[in-house]
Amino acid sequence: MELFDSHAHYEDEQFSSDRHERLEALRKTNVRYLLNCCSDVSVFETVLEIVAQHDFVYGSIGIHPGWVQETPENYLELIRSALKHERIVAIGEMGLDYYLNPPHDLQERIFRQQLQLAKELDMPVIIHDRDAHEDCIRILEEYKPQGGLHRYGGPVELLQKAFSWGMYVSFNNDLTYPEWRQPHIDCLMATPWERMLVETDCPFAAPSERREERCESGDVANVVSVIARRRGVTEEFVADVTTKNAKKFYRIT
Repeated sequence: MELFDSHAHYEDEQFSSDRHERLEALRKTNVRYLLNCCSDVSVFETVLEIVAQHDFVYGSIGIHPGWVQETPENYLELIRSALKHERIVAIGEMGLDYYLNPPHDLQERIFRQQLQLAKELDMPVIIHDRDAHEDCIRILEEYKPQGGLHRYGGPVELLQKAFSWGMYVSFNNDLTYPEWRQPHIDCLMATPWERMLVETDCPFAAPSERREERCESGDVANVVSVIARRRGVTEEFVADVTTKNAKKFYRIT
């Protein structure tokens, strides 16, 4: 069984002391592919270092809405430069976050600029949408990018609109948290197999029974297990479908 963790953050400071050891340890698991996502300019070099050292890891480069106030004016030039690396396969994560709540106009400007760059360069995008579902889908509908909604838990009808122009959606261990899993389960049950990805978003969002611990990419196996139970299929089926989808999304052969 091959697993693809389609969204992880080994550049995060929680992995500062052991990121390369933990990544190499994944070779003893079923995780065969991993997309290391990016949050802000300060970690661009770390993401590039990760993909250079681990041949099963791919990367993205972009600006998370929570970091827009720290973003330098030349950030698009920095993204362009990082995208020259052959293992950087997407732009993101980008989007809107009204929970963290930096100025909404600044969030939208940087979101739109990254979407425009992705359109220009014909690159897939990774979308962060937290408590901003209607605005996020409205903007995405203008650009209709190739891409995926990461850890989405908004209205199903908005998700279906994103499916109509070919977007994917990724699920993680949010599905295991009783206090706020239902929106994610509703989205899961409405997602066509050909639009589904799995992720961890590690080091965040370990399975609920280990919620105080650091999450790692191996925990994507639990996501696959939960989906299999919910959808009434085998874990092997979920792993196969989501790995094929992620490779198609990120254009990995």
